[in-house]
Amino acid sequence: MLLFAAICSIQAVQAQQKYTINGKITGLTKPMKIILSYWPSKTEQVKDSAIIKNGVFHMHGTISRPYKVNMWLAPLKPKPQPKLQIGQVIPENDGQTFYLAAGENNMVGNSIHEAVIQNPLQSEYMQLQAALKPLEVLMGALNIKLFNTKNKDSIELYKAKQDELSRKYAQIHIQFIKAHPNSYVSFDVVKNYGIVISDPDAFEEMFNALASDFKNSAEGKHMAEDLRSVKLLAVGQKAIEFTQNDVNGKPVSLSSLKGKYVLVDFWASWCGPCRMEYPYLHQAYDKFKDKGFTIIGISIDDKRDLWINSIAENKFPWIEVSDLKGRQNEVARLYGISAIPQSFLLDPNGVIIAKNLRGDDLIQKLSEVIKTN
Repeated sequence: MLLFAAICSIQAVQAQQKYTINGKITGLTKPMKIILSYWPSKTEQVKDSAIIKNGVFHMHGTISRPYKVNMWLAPLKPKPQPKLQIGQVIPENDGQTFYLAAGENNMVGNSIHEAVIQNPLQSEYMQLQAALKPLEVLMGALNIKLFNTKNKDSIELYKAKQDELSRKYAQIHIQFIKAHPNSYVSFDVVKNYGIVISDPDAFEEMFNALASDFKNSAEGKHMAEDLRSVKLLAVGQKAIEFTQNDVNGKPVSLSSLKGKYVLVDFWASWCGPCRMEYPYLHQAYDKFKDKGFTIIGISIDDKRDLWINSIAENKFPWIEVSDLKGRQNEVARLYGISAIPQSFLLDPNGVIIAKNLRGDDLIQKLSEVIKTN
């Protein structure tokens, strides 16, 4: 056990290590394919598969570090699936997400979903999941109430409860990380919070609780830099000045919009969640454009035709800029943007007054500040 724990430790981060998965799915009586998938990086996906016979399967390979992986069942001869439309529910598969570690990983259960995976890292992961479960149940019920209500007072109440639960959720993570500073489960938790750092204080506490090897890794240094950027761009701070070309190649600076309320909106033509916000952006622009409000969109596209066509297709009447460097967009890097959509609402002096307003929240915030100024 001590040897196995050492193999899973952060000191072994550089070496490729062998793993095996020994599975026994007692409820499966016919041959099927089992598929394993995980993402070592944002651009690299690893997939493997094996055939289950009489409920038994074995998989083996190498990993450079423990990864959270997805495993699911599939028929030996998959049938063509109809193309899903927006709003349709994706059919469920018998599957599970778990931590794959170097050495032996044993899986036993009546189904993949119910199977117990045995390795020390998975035990830590399940410990964390058990601590989070009561809050997840409450959050699920609260989300349903929020989705179904149209009463403004109820919406405000439910959102306040959401914020409270989110803070409790973060505190459970912080406590776990402090108790397991050397665990890859802790490292991955911090990485997930680092995708969009909505609470810099909580994120900083998490990050500081990690073992020094994690903090000094390339990913750790990147997270530290993102945290620094977020602190510079916290509510109450002055937005960072930038200049980028519009669709006609004309430079547009943020300071040229001083004197107006400005939404700095990061998006891309390929971003599905961004499209869900477009109707609300249009509503806000149409309602407040004559009252001192405007939008400047910063696209992280890398192909001009996709960028231009998306602007035309979605009928954006506001300013749009891009350097067409994709995820390396210089303004996006300046603002620490690693996921979209993200936005910053600025007052007429260029001070950030809100971040990442979604749906009707943008219109509500503008109604508050423009009405009182």
